[in-house]
Amino acid sequence: MVITNTNYQLPITHYQLPITNYPLPITHYPLPITYYLLPITHYQK
Repeated sequence: MVITNTNYQLPITHYQLPITNYPLPITHYPLPITYYLLPITHYQK
């Protein structure tokens, strides 16, 4: 029974791998957002 459980955990790790690939592009979005905030601070000055 335990052996079948480990077999189920293996594909679960494969699903987590693409999930980590998604956070990568998400970090690319906050970068341009900071570029938008930068000009906003220039206008406030």
